[in-house]
Amino acid sequence: MKVLNILLCIDDFKWDYTRHCAVTILSLLETNKNNKIKFFIISSCLPKENIEELKRIVKLYNQQIEFIIKNDIIPKEIKESVINRRNLTRWTWYRLFFPLYIKNIDRLLYMDCDVIINKDIANFYNMDMQWKAIVGYYDNEIIRYEKRILGTNHYINAGVLLFDVKSFLKTPLKKEKIEEVNDTYSQWLDDSDQDYINIIFKNDILVYNRKINYLIEKPFFNPWINNATIYHCLAKPYIKYSCCPKRIEYLYYHYLHNTKWSDYPKINRSIFWYFYDIIYWVILELVKKLFWIKIAARFHLIGLTVTKKLLFLKNSIKQWKK
Repeated sequence: MKVLNILLCIDDFKWDYTRHCAVTILSLLETNKNNKIKFFIISSCLPKENIEELKRIVKLYNQQIEFIIKNDIIPKEIKESVINRRNLTRWTWYRLFFPLYIKNIDRLLYMDCDVIINKDIANFYNMDMQWKAIVGYYDNEIIRYEKRILGTNHYINAGVLLFDVKSFLKTPLKKEKIEEVNDTYSQWLDDSDQDYINIIFKNDILVYNRKINYLIEKPFFNPWINNATIYHCLAKPYIKYSCCPKRIEYLYYHYLHNTKWSDYPKINRSIFWYFYDIIYWVILELVKKLFWIKIAARFHLIGLTVTKKLLFLKNSIKQWKK
């Protein structure tokens, strides 16, 4: 039986984020009992007791797990001359350098730690990749519109990526290439490696079905939710008054209850943000349907700005009260 190689990248400085990774692992193990699976965890900071808990979970299903724990996962020349100049989250870059640490495999499926697997993934994993380096699915329509400026053929979300290792290695991620992207698109790049993936591999990406990366970000408008293979929880099920659908919240806690974090409380959030999210998405969908995507994209940018200012005001008030 062919082994399904699964990559997860995580830094857990607060010692509690590993619980989301555990939910992802458990959901995959439960829905793929007929498959042989090997997990690879790349991290620069993962508490020993959390490592032991992940090992315990995987061992229950007679599957394999390997940890790559290093301080210098990202090559020094890239980290110092490129990444440190931008406000980037380091661990999002770890997935791009997996060939340095994971050897002798033909294929690898990367998943964020905020995904929940709903069905068997073997057919997706073993699909015909048509000699492409990466298989993924589109990011949401508005983000794709905003990212036209990057000149990509397809703008995919990087939360679920299937790599053909041999094809991926044909495009080395050198310092010069990343600096070229910075020089050309610096004012339009976001705070993760997703833009870089879409630019550098723009001719080597295959877009698959939305079911393999079903974005959970809206309070409704989810007509195909039950048929998805992988849920990507942009709306978090562990936050109070989240817009995450109840079905996804149920699945998250169903798996969490089988870990050492079973009693971990929800993160508090004001009900104001719940209604704010609903109103925001209703207006956004109406604008998109009644007018056109350009207007919706402009509204989205304004909405993000307002949200950031409200969060800044909230944090400022908290600091003032202290």
